[in-house]
Amino acid sequence: MARHHRPAPGRPTPIHVSTGRAAVGRPRAAPGWTHPGSDPARTGGMHLRRFPILPAAALALLVAAAPVAAHAPSVVQAGNESPATAHVVEDPGLSRAIGATLGAPGEVDWFRMDLRAGDPLVVEVTAPDAEGGTATSFALLGPGLPAPASDAAAALAAAAGAPGALEHEATGGEREVHGGLGFIAWGGIRTTAPADGTYWIAVRAAEAGSTGKYVLAPGVREEFGIETIGGMADLVAFFNDPWPPQPGVSPPPVGDGGAITMAAIVVGGLGVALLLVVVGSIAVRRRRRTRPAAT
Repeated sequence: MARHHRPAPGRPTPIHVSTGRAAVGRPRAAPGWTHPGSDPARTGGMHLRRFPILPAAALALLVAAAPVAAHAPSVVQAGNESPATAHVVEDPGLSRAIGATLGAPGEVDWFRMDLRAGDPLVVEVTAPDAEGGTATSFALLGPGLPAPASDAAAALAAAAGAPGALEHEATGGEREVHGGLGFIAWGGIRTTAPADGTYWIAVRAAEAGSTGKYVLAPGVREEFGIETIGGMADLVAFFNDPWPPQPGVSPPPVGDGGAITMAAIVVGGLGVALLLVVVGSIAVRRRRRTRPAAT
């Protein structure tokens, strides 16, 4: 038989709180967490936990974009149809996917990059597996390369003031998928730069008189940056743009993906800040619960 002891005079009466069932006086769980003693009958046998949605969305956005970074995507506006107006490929070692168009029969698009001897010299061409995709060939021009083997290559080398040339004719045609977009691969050149200097890429249609969209893929170093999200938005719009261009319909301006990049930066920053606030709040509450009571 249990004995009940009466507290000594002047001492407070102790209060015993049951932990076997839901009762008034149970320690309250920190926001976002379910106390281990919660009654599962209220949640259908599961403990419900609340997670911050914004940080999860930001992380999901970045994780989803990561596989796209096999090539840094971008789109080039028309206007690089001569060596003087060639599109400059900054950081030529970085793997890129540059969307561009051949807008007229016989058009040649020009790209320029500066390399040092021994740098990877890798250039490949693909075409969107979408409306307007076209097969392309190209000539690689620059110092230390073999003398041009054809009159066409010699004319391109003379236009660029380059002493040597390598030619690549479209081969293959296999379908590849990168970042959810379909590409038709038409091969390329993989070597190393034989000398310091400026190298040129002159792209033309593989079939005489053809026009359409293609994707130039120079470089080998794969990196992911937040700007990749905006570049991918531009490339998706480029794939979906009708071909040939419809009269009175302007193509989406290149660089609109920058707004998406900024939105991703803002959302990601807010998500990280909110996540830090939530984690800090949980840590403070746990510290308070584990702090020894004052005697």
